Amino acid sequence: MSTVPLRLANLVLCALLVAAALALVSSQYRARQLFAELEVAQQETRTLTTDGAQLRTDLGRAAQPATVEAVARRLGMRGIDPNRIVLLPPPAAPPAPAADQP
Repeated sequence: MSTVPLRLANLVLCALLVAAALALVSSQYRARQLFAELEVAQQETRTLTTDGAQLRTDLGRAAQPATVEAVARRLGMRGIDPNRIVLLPPPAAPPAPAADQP
């Protein structure tokens, strides 16, 4: 009769050992998944940082007066000619409303 409780205890301990082993495997699998996701995110961060630096360089180059002038000429624009400037007079101010005097 003393062997029945011992066998039951062994069975319970064996079940707990299997459960702990499954939990360990599951947590290691999840850790590997998270590590892979982290690597992908870090690579994307590096790519975006490089792209951002390239865009800042391109913007600085595009803002140069010589670049703006070259693009304007390609679009058919021309420089300012003082003989072609027309100054328009400012619009006339509307008459003030007459105040009703009793």
